[in-house]
Amino acid sequence: MVFEHLVAVNDPSNPLALALSRDTLWQGLLRRAELPKEFVESLDEDIVLEAGADYSERAWAYGQYRVQVRVEMQAQECVIYRTHPLPDNEGGCLCMQIEEPLAGDLFVRFSYETPVPDEPVDGVDVASYLRSAYQQTDIDLIRAIRKLAETGQIG
Repeated sequence: MVFEHLVAVNDPSNPLALALSRDTLWQGLLRRAELPKEFVESLDEDIVLEAGADYSERAWAYGQYRVQVRVEMQAQECVIYRTHPLPDNEGGCLCMQIEEPLAGDLFVRFSYETPVPDEPVDGVDVASYLRSAYQQTDIDLIRAIRKLAETGQIG
């Protein structure tokens, strides 16, 4: 399944909402990359196996399920999560790309590539469920970044 969508960061129709700068948005995406347990409720364990200036190799555990993830960061542009293949999972990729068509007009494009088939299997439309879940999770991430900015924890 390949799926992507945009989430607007700033709402020009709401003058009371704090407008995030590109740098503050980047700090939030970077925090999500470096401290994923703050943002992913179901993540039980995050172990950094290796890290460099623009990447980290991490081991994540969701209960008994374990995956290894490479997180790549392109400063002020995007964070890419690449899940390594396992015997029962082909791996996948999530890219969080900052887009700014006009100064201050910020969006994040979330792009997913997963081994889930696009068509229903045995009458179950897993892809449709995942698309909906991904979209809600991504909206929640931008809300969480906004809250961090409003409370002075980033920005």
